[in-house]
Amino acid sequence: MLIKALCDYAEKQQASSSQNASVPEYYRPQKISYRIVLSPEGKLLDILPQQHLETYYDKKGKEKQKDVPDTIYLPIRTEKSGIESNYIEHRPLYIFGLNYEKENNQGFLTPDDRTNKARKSHKAFVEHELAFMDGLDSEICTAYRRFLETWDPEQETENPVLRQLGAAYSGSYFGFTLGIGKANLEEDPELIAKYQEIYRKAHCQTDTETDTVCSILGERLPIARLHNKIKLHGGQSSGCQLVCMNDDAFESYGKTQSFNSGVSDKAMKLYTDQLRNLLEDSQHHVLLNGMTVVFFAMCQNDEPQCDFFASMLGGSMDQQTEQSIQKLLTYAKGGYTGDPEAIRRMEEMNNVTFYVAGFTPNAARICQKFIYRDRFGNLIQNLLKHQEDLRIREQDTHPIPFKWINKELVSPKSSNKDVPPPLESSIILAALQNTRYPDALLATVVRRVKTDQDDENDAKGGKYIKLNRVRAGIIKACLNRKNHKEEITMAWNEENRNPAYICGGLFAVYEKIQQDATPGTLNRTIKDAYFSSACSRPASVFPTLAKLSQNHLHKLGEGGRVWDGRLVGFVGDLMNQLEGEFPQTLSLDDQGRFIIGYYQMNQKLYTRKEETKEDET
Repeated sequence: MLIKALCDYAEKQQASSSQNASVPEYYRPQKISYRIVLSPEGKLLDILPQQHLETYYDKKGKEKQKDVPDTIYLPIRTEKSGIESNYIEHRPLYIFGLNYEKENNQGFLTPDDRTNKARKSHKAFVEHELAFMDGLDSEICTAYRRFLETWDPEQETENPVLRQLGAAYSGSYFGFTLGIGKANLEEDPELIAKYQEIYRKAHCQTDTETDTVCSILGERLPIARLHNKIKLHGGQSSGCQLVCMNDDAFESYGKTQSFNSGVSDKAMKLYTDQLRNLLEDSQHHVLLNGMTVVFFAMCQNDEPQCDFFASMLGGSMDQQTEQSIQKLLTYAKGGYTGDPEAIRRMEEMNNVTFYVAGFTPNAARICQKFIYRDRFGNLIQNLLKHQEDLRIREQDTHPIPFKWINKELVSPKSSNKDVPPPLESSIILAALQNTRYPDALLATVVRRVKTDQDDENDAKGGKYIKLNRVRAGIIKACLNRKNHKEEITMAWNEENRNPAYICGGLFAVYEKIQQDATPGTLNRTIKDAYFSSACSRPASVFPTLAKLSQNHLHKLGEGGRVWDGRLVGFVGDLMNQLEGEFPQTLSLDDQGRFIIGYYQMNQKLYTRKEETKEDET
């Protein structure tokens, strides 16, 4: 499903882009910072910048600009490690055979290095390209061939054209041209035709007896022997393959390598190119811990849909995008009364098919963790329901992104902040499909609430509260979806007679009595000492808490402090509901109810006029 969707999406994008429609077959996008200007005799005349200003938004939504290299299309780049030249090389070490070094704050060019890599790379480049250029006689090809024959790294260490680049030399990529308005090497028709013939012979099964119907496009085409590598965050630097058979055990019917997949070379080029583009475009992917989530809508301009979904994942957005998303959410809730044209556009957006897929690297292979496909309108409704389930207080209106959820699943003291991809995938799918959340989510949050401690310093040195609105909301959502009813409401529920829920509320009352009796003098509260045990085995803890509360009430009377009769009333009411008997042990679900009871009773006992740091995540 994913490969077919990527191919369909690629064709839609090509239809809307005259530039992409003219890209030669087996060419790939490549960013370059400079063009090398050659004379007809192959001499280096100049180096022209190939960069442009691009606007972007930082994490705070502030508009900024930066220089970005231009994109050209070159023959497929090599994906092998070690020294190997490309067709039409773009890397400076291969082209010039020189390293940029610094000594005493002075930069200089030299062919020398510890492993002699510069000389070896340039030699491989010259030999490879001279063989390839044989028989190509256009003006730009002739100039390129003469450059190969005459450039001597040993004699060019003081070349003024190269030296003007300074430190930018090492990190830049290059293209070749005869000058502004003249021929560019990669666009030469004879060169393109020769490269395509070489590629087909090396990578495509062109024997008509073994051609087969492509499993993706439905046409009889040559099948791809190898699928192109794709660079994924956390994977090998050379890239990983989404489709590959790298062991005899995976082969069948006498077919080797990726001939087993039945994917034509044409489809392979489409889906790998498009997936690369999505992974390079910040608008179409978000990194969640170690998993890369890619998303797109099956239309030519999917910017509105992708902006909305990126915000739900936790991506940054500017003020204008945030306003557009709020308008979209208002429409989805049935409260938007804008002009008819705006409503028509929103209806069109909602009817488009939307795809979401999660990927993680696995050795040399890309592992697809999940894929989701549905109408965009259905996705919005499911995410709205997801947000409503996570709400634990009426005043909470800001959506909780998936990145916030992930943050609450790990200890603030842990050096590894990654959530296991299977758990993360299950959470996202449950939200997208409006299904039950994984049991591991509830278990993880309950464990974090029981084992983390308040007032720990987080990575930024701020105050840390182990039971905040996000964790409480996650527990509420898990319990309600699991039991298919609104068992947990947004505030303390007087009608809830669940013993675990009542015990949680009673614990909060005992804690408030202690705080009122000894304000600001305790190094260790009953929450620090007894919360985890009370959450698991109430019967073993609550008799002790009851005795302690009597002592605390006695201190209130002796100290002349204001006696809060409401607290005593709460204790009496809750004890009556329990009929004086505490549960011996609590199951995982009941531990979640205990925590929610504690949280909601705290909200009832403490009147807050504004958001506090406890609720910041």
